[in-house]
Amino acid sequence: MDESGNGNASQPLIVGAVELGEDADDVEARIRGLHKSLSAKGSLIGLASFEEFRKNGFHSSTDPREVSDRFLELIGSIFFRSYMVATDRTRVPGGTESELIEFMYVKLLSDLTIKHRHEPELLCYIEQSEGMESIIRRLPHSVVRRAYKTIGKAAPLPQLNITMVAKQDYMSTAIIDYVMAAASRWLQAGCTTSPRDWPYRAFREIEPSISMLYSFERGRISSRKDPLH
Repeated sequence: MDESGNGNASQPLIVGAVELGEDADDVEARIRGLHKSLSAKGSLIGLASFEEFRKNGFHSSTDPREVSDRFLELIGSIFFRSYMVATDRTRVPGGTESELIEFMYVKLLSDLTIKHRHEPELLCYIEQSEGMESIIRRLPHSVVRRAYKTIGKAAPLPQLNITMVAKQDYMSTAIIDYVMAAASRWLQAGCTTSPRDWPYRAFREIEPSISMLYSFERGRISSRKDPLH
């Protein structure tokens, strides 16, 4: 899981999650293999964004085109599901951005715990970021409380185990980073559906993975049950 747009009021605020299955370790290995291969590209040595990539792993906003194109090609061959909640900051409760983000994490995680309510455990890796430690400590209790409210009663739920990780320690977190970036650009472009617009074409590339893109202002925008295409 990760968040996007925090600290930048001109962008939509998004909290997203990528769901990997039993092949999660294989996916991580493939991403690490690509990182190792791309890190050896001599033609990019000395480029600041490339040196950042070599040190910290994939990141959609800073990766050179030679890196981002290869990463998008890789994730296009991986099966995963993505879930996102988004807001333009007008209809989400909270006085500070940190409070907005916490509310959105609780909403998304409670929905995922309900979805996986027959599983014994839900492992959740959240990318390390400033201010998230205090939120993470409150999440397990808040998520269960929200899930019970949604269901309308106390019911069995999976044990929620949350770990904060650095991008270089769990490189699969870059998948949701790239997915949210594509969704953010498309939302900022007014959800255009013109093939002439690059944000729309980029969004269509990742849309098959989207199980849910929900806006607190507009409601459900795209889902497996109701995709744009």
